[in-house]
Amino acid sequence: MKILAVAFAYNEMKLIPSFVKYYRDQGCDIFVLDNHSSDGTSEWLTENNVRTEVCPTGGMFHLLKLQKGLVDEINRSKPDWVVYTGIDIFYSFNSTIRKTIERADKNGYNMIGVQHYNMHNTGEPPAYPLHENYFHARKGNRLYMISKFQDPFGFEADSIQIKGRKIFEAKGVLVNYGNCKPAGEREDTFKRRRKAWNAGLDRNYGVHYIEGHKRGWIWRRDELIDIRKTEDYKYIQKIRI
Repeated sequence: MKILAVAFAYNEMKLIPSFVKYYRDQGCDIFVLDNHSSDGTSEWLTENNVRTEVCPTGGMFHLLKLQKGLVDEINRSKPDWVVYTGIDIFYSFNSTIRKTIERADKNGYNMIGVQHYNMHNTGEPPAYPLHENYFHARKGNRLYMISKFQDPFGFEADSIQIKGRKIFEAKGVLVNYGNCKPAGEREDTFKRRRKAWNAGLDRNYGVHYIEGHKRGWIWRRDELIDIRKTEDYKYIQKIRI
């Protein structure tokens, strides 16, 4: 079974080696669409035999153009399953991603749903790996970002769109550490988001950046969940890089 983890990246040299190691260890092939990075991300991917293409978007974080680039590659390579992820996102299940997908596939499912947490910086100094240094989160809805490939295949915001969905509700978590990045990096991404909005991209894409900007990219702990005090923390403890 060919399982393809897809993501886009912009200046992610601090995280890209861990990302690649993690998803390879989880049994996935990887494709990264590089959004014209200037810090060596694209070169590192090529040097480490990661399938990649460069997708310039005029200095904008243009979600729809980036997602189209991923879909174009998915349609070319036609994997059995697709894992839509990010350089700062981890999936962790009772077993590996591959074994979780194989179980779903064997039982006739074509999509996997998973509980997700958005982790936040509450004043911690920048430290890596992210999952060992940031523990405060907002718990979101279940996300549907792992799917069997079929034609047509597409994205809508943070979910994969296919017809005739039969969903396997997996035990595990999707953990997004984007809001744990240093304020300077988040502010740069916010500027790239605003440039895309000004070019006509729907402002609902990335609206959460407005809150982060207003807060100076620091959140109060009393507003958040300490994931270490939840049953789901056992999945964070399983992450190995």
